[in-house]
Amino acid sequence: MNTDALTVATIQLACQPGARTGNLATARALVTKAAREGARLVLLPELTPGGYTLSEALWDSAEPFDGPSLRWMKTLSRRLGIYLGTSFLEADGEDFYDTFVLTGPAGEVLGRVRKCPPASFEAYLFTRGSDPHWFDTPIGRIGVGICFENALYERYTELQQAGIDLYLRPFSGASFEARFPIRQRDADVLNVALRDGTAQTAQLMGIPVLMANKVGRLQTTLPAGFPAQDIEFPGYSAIADSDGRLLGQLGPGQAGVVLATVHLRPERKRRERVPRAFGRWTARMPWWAFIWLLTQRMGEKSYAKNASRKARARAISQAAGPAGGAS
Repeated sequence: MNTDALTVATIQLACQPGARTGNLATARALVTKAAREGARLVLLPELTPGGYTLSEALWDSAEPFDGPSLRWMKTLSRRLGIYLGTSFLEADGEDFYDTFVLTGPAGEVLGRVRKCPPASFEAYLFTRGSDPHWFDTPIGRIGVGICFENALYERYTELQQAGIDLYLRPFSGASFEARFPIRQRDADVLNVALRDGTAQTAQLMGIPVLMANKVGRLQTTLPAGFPAQDIEFPGYSAIADSDGRLLGQLGPGQAGVVLATVHLRPERKRRERVPRAFGRWTARMPWWAFIWLLTQRMGEKSYAKNASRKARARAISQAAGPAGGAS
C-alpha cells in the first residue's frame, strides 16, 4: 500500500430497470461530484447500469464483458483519475452473471468478481461465478461482497482469511415489510442489519468498509407464479473506518454521495476474529429465511433448463455492445 489514508465515496441513487443511458448519466454526475471533492475510490450500487428487477426483463440490460458499462467505467476512471466499482449483468457464452468490476485511474480493469450465489429469485435469471472475492491493487488488497453475499458465513471468512485491506459492498437491498408470513420484528431485524452492518463489519474485521445501496421503488413480477412485489430500496449507504467508526451514512429516500477519509492500517486487522456462525449466516435470520434457499434451488433448476436463456445470452455475448452512455 502506498498510504494509510484514502479518501473514498459511496453513491446512493435510484436506477430504472433497462434505462442504462439515463442511469449512467445520473451516476456520472454523482461520481464526478465525489471526485471533485477528493475521492480516489468511488463505489456504486449493485447493477447500477441496467437497474434491478426479478423478471426476465433483467436480460434486456445484459451486455458482453467489454460492453457499454465497462467502457463507461474505464472512460470515467481515466478522466477523473479514480478507482471506480459497480456491477452489471454480463452475458458470457450461454450464461448471465452479476459481475462486479473495479477500474483504475489509467482506465484499466483491476479486478472482476461474479456474484456467488445469486440470491433467491435471482437464480432464475443468472448463474453463480467462481472468482475469488478479492484482488490486489496499488492501494491494497480489496475484498468484494455483492449484496446477499455479505450475509454468508463462507464469503465473510474467505475475505478475512485473504487479509483484505478494504471491503466493498455494493447492494440492491430492498426493505422488508410486515406482511404475512413476515412479522414486524423480523422486518425490523433485517432492516437494522442493513443499516448497521457496515460499521459492525468494520469493527469486527478492523478494516474500512464501504456500502452502496439504491433508493427508490422496486416494482417487479417474480418467476414461477410467485406474487409480484412493490417495495422500496431504503438506502443506508455508508462508510466505516478500520476502528469501526461510522464516518457517514445516507438514509431512506436520500440520493447523493457519502465522502470520508478511511485508514488502511494493517495493525488494526483482526484476522484471528471471525463472526459467530448462525448456520450458513453471519447473523441471526428470521425463521422464514429458508425460503431464500428454497427459491434459489428452484431457480437454479429452472435456469439450467431454460433454452431461451441460453439463446439470449449467446446472442448478446457475441454481439458488440452499443456505445450509448460510454462518454
